[in-house]
Amino acid sequence: MNYGEYQRGWHAGLPETPCGYGSKMSSTKFQRHWIPEMVAKYGITSIADIGAGDLNWIKHTKLGCDYAAYDLVPRHDSVTPFDLLKDELPKADCLMVLWLLNHFSPADQKKAINKLRRAKSRYLMMTWDRRMEPFTDLNPVEKEVLSVARDGRDLEIRLIQL
Repeated sequence: MNYGEYQRGWHAGLPETPCGYGSKMSSTKFQRHWIPEMVAKYGITSIADIGAGDLNWIKHTKLGCDYAAYDLVPRHDSVTPFDLLKDELPKADCLMVLWLLNHFSPADQKKAINKLRRAKSRYLMMTWDRRMEPFTDLNPVEKEVLSVARDGRDLEIRLIQL
């Protein structure tokens, strides 16, 4: 994996955030409401946010549970350095992996999903796109299409019971 591109960040979120389009307030309107609903509905007690970036949108979200932030390139003091493909997964009731796997190659997506499915967490919350269909059979307990088309494909946000 080329970490240099992650160090530089993405231009699609500027000037609001270097973390790209998926971290902009306008891009996260739906998920800022949906995630607390899922936390309440499924009794989620803690979230480990893998790919938290600079916390641009999450700081405006009342989750209703404990929250810890992790990212390959921490862009905020409270974000813990973390490489999804190499590091041991943190302990949390729910692993949240939003707007992250879409940056991975198909081979690395498959590796990451296989690792996440073996997690000791109860839930996985993730953005998903059709490129993942050939190698994942993770059936969501909840899903919604994000009203955002990137690179000609719609993304979904899914809550999966592990």
